[in-house]
Amino acid sequence: MLNDPHKNIFYYYRGPSKREEEDIIYDTQIEDNTTKALINCFDYSGNELLKYFIDYFNLMFKYSSKPQYLLQVSKPKSRPDAQIKFIDKSIYFENKISSKLDIHQLIRHKESISKNDILIIITCDKKDKSVANSLKLKHLEWKDIHKCFKEYEPKDKKERFIINQFTEYLEVIGLSDFTGFTNDDFDYFINRIDDYKPIVRNKLEKFSYKVIKALSDEIKTIYTDRHIGIIPKKPETIWFGIRKDQKIKDKFKHCNFTIEIDSEALNFYTVIRDGKYNQNKPIGIFYKKIKNNFDEFLNTLKSISGNYYFRISKRIPRYGKKIMPGNERWVLLSTLTLEFVTDETIDYILMLLKKVEFPGIHMGLSIKRGDEILKNPEKLIETGKKVIEEEYKVLSFLES
Repeated sequence: MLNDPHKNIFYYYRGPSKREEEDIIYDTQIEDNTTKALINCFDYSGNELLKYFIDYFNLMFKYSSKPQYLLQVSKPKSRPDAQIKFIDKSIYFENKISSKLDIHQLIRHKESISKNDILIIITCDKKDKSVANSLKLKHLEWKDIHKCFKEYEPKDKKERFIINQFTEYLEVIGLSDFTGFTNDDFDYFINRIDDYKPIVRNKLEKFSYKVIKALSDEIKTIYTDRHIGIIPKKPETIWFGIRKDQKIKDKFKHCNFTIEIDSEALNFYTVIRDGKYNQNKPIGIFYKKIKNNFDEFLNTLKSISGNYYFRISKRIPRYGKKIMPGNERWVLLSTLTLEFVTDETIDYILMLLKKVEFPGIHMGLSIKRGDEILKNPEKLIETGKKVIEEEYKVLSFLES
């Protein structure tokens, strides 16, 4: 991976944009550019790559002549995105990334090709497979193409370079499956290269949804609101929230799970917020619950322990005088490790909750940049699942 996407041979230069939150995967030029990258990868690699691709996806396509690679092919009634042409047959491609499948366009494509040809529809949504199947067309997802090229063994340095650049390009524009986090992802918050912002955002979002999928049904049923946070022009963090339905009247709906990335770590938090110790709001209820159920809370924290921490911050408004979601800044006051939890630990938490006018709580675990687990998607997802399910014990204690 590279912190500046423009160093990739397949990545295109967008130029300045007035849309601050523009995401490169929704850029209209990306579809044409990605098709070109795929075709160029075939064209400038050895013939073995095309054979591997055909076998990998079980295309049942045999050929004997040398292929010719074409883009934006003009047919009588249609214009497929690309063509791999042989003497008596062809493989055609129609690529969609941000735009939806047009069934009438696919019908025109199908009517324009011969019975020996194959038309492959490539999209990001597995639901498009039903549309392709209804027309007896082949459907592939971009993440599967990424996996195919990743598993291919290049025959020489030139082919290895081209294929590595192509798979890296798909990762950069968010068309691969989640592949883990690299130092470049953390470096974004230091270098702040504009084109890298949507890359980090996309990675965090994909990872978060995979963690959600792995969670227990109980948690998934309760915490149904999932969203990426608003990203400012020069962000210090990017976060993904897992919350209750915000439309329902529930005093605990702002207490949530958060997965966050910054320059130093990937963080998993349980967030408890709203009110102060003597109010009938989450912080006040939490304070009272701890006082009245001291041993239960002590044992709850002991059951979590390990590398988890418990942070108490002072919540202050960013602007004006009123604290509310979206208009608050958290000033860290104390961090307690949960490796050793005693009565004194609980007493200290109670003291801080009472002393700070508007406290906020983060309980969680951080994985520092450079940790090997960040490169292992399966283990990282399992860790995220475990952390949230462990932290759920605290929210359950709060609301019971």
